[in-house]
Amino acid sequence: MHVVAFAAARKAVLEEAGGVTAEGFPMTSCYVESLPAQITVPLVLAVHTAGGTDYEPRRFIVAKSPEGERVGLLEFAWQWPDNPGSPVKFRVFAHQLPITVYTAGLYTIGLYDHPDAVDAEFSFPMPVLRLNPLTGVPTN
Repeated sequence: MHVVAFAAARKAVLEEAGGVTAEGFPMTSCYVESLPAQITVPLVLAVHTAGGTDYEPRRFIVAKSPEGERVGLLEFAWQWPDNPGSPVKFRVFAHQLPITVYTAGLYTIGLYDHPDAVDAEFSFPMPVLRLNPLTGVPTN
């Protein structure tokens, strides 16, 4: 399976007719008003693979704190039949990942084949910044 796109968005919705509608993709940072905070991060994942492979994939999306601690986990799986007459198959997802944010800093969100795997198949950085409640400006 090959990852075409994987990142957070401000909003991501799976459409009934197929595909995803996303706003603010990719999300380059996240702002919270207070810490700790429980947030939900919309994610877009687009993948493809050769026909005749990956019929029942299972993956884990894991969020890690700046210290490497797991602060969010989402398991997902799907049945992925071949497309008759096509040598490849495609799939796109819109997931909602709950994350507990304890401190400001650089978090990572990765796609893993196991929840305790060390190396991600694909990952992206997500800076989390705290807004100053008086000015609305990010603080460190």
